[in-house]
Amino acid sequence: MKKTLIALSALATLAGSAAAQSSITMYGVLDAGLNYETAPSSTPNSGSQYSLSSGISTPSRIGFKGSEDFGGSLKALFQIEAGLQLNNGQSTETGTLFNRDSWIGLSGDFGTVMVGRQFTPMYNAVFALDPFELGMAGNAGNLMHLGGANLFGNNLIGAGNPRLEDGGGSMAQNNSMRYVSHVDHGFSLEFNYGVGGQAGNNSDAAETGYLINYENGPLRLLNAYDAVNAVDNSSTLKTILVGGIINWADYGVPLKTSIGYQTTKGSDLIGGPHVDTSNLLLGLRLPYGRHELLFSYVRLSDRNSPGYHASQYALGYTYALSNRTSFYTSVGEMLNKNGADYTLGNAANNGYGVKAFDLGIRHAF
Repeated sequence: MKKTLIALSALATLAGSAAAQSSITMYGVLDAGLNYETAPSSTPNSGSQYSLSSGISTPSRIGFKGSEDFGGSLKALFQIEAGLQLNNGQSTETGTLFNRDSWIGLSGDFGTVMVGRQFTPMYNAVFALDPFELGMAGNAGNLMHLGGANLFGNNLIGAGNPRLEDGGGSMAQNNSMRYVSHVDHGFSLEFNYGVGGQAGNNSDAAETGYLINYENGPLRLLNAYDAVNAVDNSSTLKTILVGGIINWADYGVPLKTSIGYQTTKGSDLIGGPHVDTSNLLLGLRLPYGRHELLFSYVRLSDRNSPGYHASQYALGYTYALSNRTSFYTSVGEMLNKNGADYTLGNAANNGYGVKAFDLGIRHAF
């Protein structure tokens, strides 16, 4: 009897130890505010629009992530995120529950391997360079390509685009296999392959991307690449980005500056128009206590005739009530040339006009 009790006690201890090696965390972001936009009378969307929007600064979402430690640095990981709209309670993408990150993976001495639905390396690179982090009126994604594509019927829809009206709000690359290395002497690598899933040719509708990252003290350098093949593999849309960030706080100045240059060429659609554009991004963040001032300039140059050029200017401000809750506001203007029709979208929608004002609150839990 005594031996039996000892054995049961040992088993209970082992079970408790195993349970302690696993963890699951629930988290989320709730973001809502007022949005006012205007468009000139010469455009199809003329006049002004005043709305209550969800996810102006950061897409509202709820998520779960967890891990199980097997010992010896080997872990199983997972993450699932569902985007939601606070103003009406709906999902940010019809027919998809976990429309943001949704993956499972393994990490160890070799790095981390994940499979599922994930943000592209190009998306992550632009997010890092953009002082508005792809939100508010300064969203760099209004003019810059964010990588990836998902197949809807026979059409490829941009996956790295955070705006609802482009592909129904697709936030990430479907059928994604991703590898992230450990940091070695400041360098790290992120590689992604999106399976096209077309019978007869594995390259049809496939996506390939990478991000090389280097960090050394206040300096961070980025190089990202993204390529999406057409459904019949007849053409490829290729995007290359180089950029850098400097944190001047290391030199006694409370300022972060960023610069990025991106080129996009080709087409990912059967018989689609040939894209030949370049983008320049200049950004700064000026933190002071609970306050932070944001500014960005994004320029799109179109090399095709007649040259649908555009420039975006934005100024933003945030005030942190706590580590979890903050107020924000932003103003922006889009200057289109030669008939270009780019609009000022934010983290949740494609935008209505060429001038915008945002005011909202964000809470993370």
